[in-house]
Amino acid sequence: MAERDSNPDARLVIVSNRGPVTFSRSDSGEREHSRGAGGLVTALNALSRERSEAVWIASAQSDEDASVAEETSETGEPQEVEGLRILLVEHETEAYELMYNHLANPLLWLVQHGLYDLPYSPELGDETRRAWEEGYLPVNENFARAVARLLENSPEGGEPIVLVHDYQLYMVPHFLRERLGRDAFVSLFVHIPWPEPEGWRVLPGYIREGILESLLEANVVAFHTKGYVRSFIRTVRETLGVEVDEEEGVIAYEGREVWVRPYPISIDPNEFEELAGSEEVLEQEETVKNLPGRLLLRVDRMDLSKNIVRGFHAYDRMLEQHPEMKGEVTFLARLQPSRGDIPEYARYAEAIKETVQGVNQKHAKESWEPIVLSMEDDFMLSVAAYKNYDVLLVNAVRDGMNLIAKEAVVANGKNGVLILSENAGAHEELGENALTVNPFDIDEQAKALYEALTMPDDERARRFEALRRTIQANTIEEWAEAQLEDIAAYRERYGKGR
Repeated sequence: MAERDSNPDARLVIVSNRGPVTFSRSDSGEREHSRGAGGLVTALNALSRERSEAVWIASAQSDEDASVAEETSETGEPQEVEGLRILLVEHETEAYELMYNHLANPLLWLVQHGLYDLPYSPELGDETRRAWEEGYLPVNENFARAVARLLENSPEGGEPIVLVHDYQLYMVPHFLRERLGRDAFVSLFVHIPWPEPEGWRVLPGYIREGILESLLEANVVAFHTKGYVRSFIRTVRETLGVEVDEEEGVIAYEGREVWVRPYPISIDPNEFEELAGSEEVLEQEETVKNLPGRLLLRVDRMDLSKNIVRGFHAYDRMLEQHPEMKGEVTFLARLQPSRGDIPEYARYAEAIKETVQGVNQKHAKESWEPIVLSMEDDFMLSVAAYKNYDVLLVNAVRDGMNLIAKEAVVANGKNGVLILSENAGAHEELGENALTVNPFDIDEQAKALYEALTMPDDERARRFEALRRTIQANTIEEWAEAQLEDIAAYRERYGKGR
């Protein structure tokens, strides 16, 4: 294992679309902030903690964010909040709309998760090119400009390390190289699945090749699983015709070597163990404990990739096949609204509601409701549900990782059984001790639900303890550490000018 970062004086810059906090104004006019949600924000917080001088650059999301962005632009100094140094970037409104709602979401997201119904969609054309040229590229260039300006205004202190994150920012490495040359170390972490080469070919040539060429301007391209690493290397080889070493995870490009590496993202187990005992969670537990029978749980965003409707259909099938289970299990679905301004997502939200209504009308009896649908963003209630589930369903069509599968296990106190899609990134780590399902096979999922709900106590305990050990062996700190170690190893091997 390489020695920890060989140049601790190097300036560390983290770049992501979403930041760690969102600013607002209170009724009294005071500036306030709230923590950002999601696994990526939590993970990047861990990276920030590794280096106290790190600066986190992100998009301004609220009106008050825009005010903060304007202030920091004038002073050149990051905003300090909760021990983090944050620099917010304001984008031109139409450009950001084109980037986010017309190119990144839905096009890149749906392509990389394999969600398009290809005989019918997508239909790409001049509007796609406009979203790329007037949205995606300008926003990415704006981020690179902010990084370059920050580094120009910062005191000298070693070669900069720029860690770029996710599918909204694929072109940032290209624009960074235009401004910084080879004097900065650049990595880009892809937090969503990477499709096989034929899936990537759904994109127009100017997008698919432009993105790949930009990613190869980075020193390291990172993913959550070995499978995504293999898919990316094959995509590069078939699309650009470059020399690759799939076994070593190395791509030769324009006289340099690009490392392609898996770093399975994780959580802070201590955080969730503490949350599970917090007063806020304890107050919410009665709501969960009062549900009849065993608790079948899912906690998800209402995203097409999460496969929510098929999960309800599988539960319906299980109740058909095992009517004795009626009243013996309640399916609590904690679903957070997501991307409702995208038509496909709005239709999916309606399909979820209609499916729940249909299952409940079909199977309900007396005071028992088969599915309890909770469509709100209440994290403490979700943790209370984590503590009390008997079975957790994670049946995603595809998932970069799925941290819920890890969070819930750490918080759970009932030896809960995990049902896990073979297409979730977490399956590489957790699949051996979960019940594996094909996310498209309703009957297989129905069988897994029944098996999990009736599993003997000794087997439940054995699987659960093995899951906990796996998660505790790879925490968010190890995830951050592994990246910094590889950065040190790369710089030691190649030096500058790569």
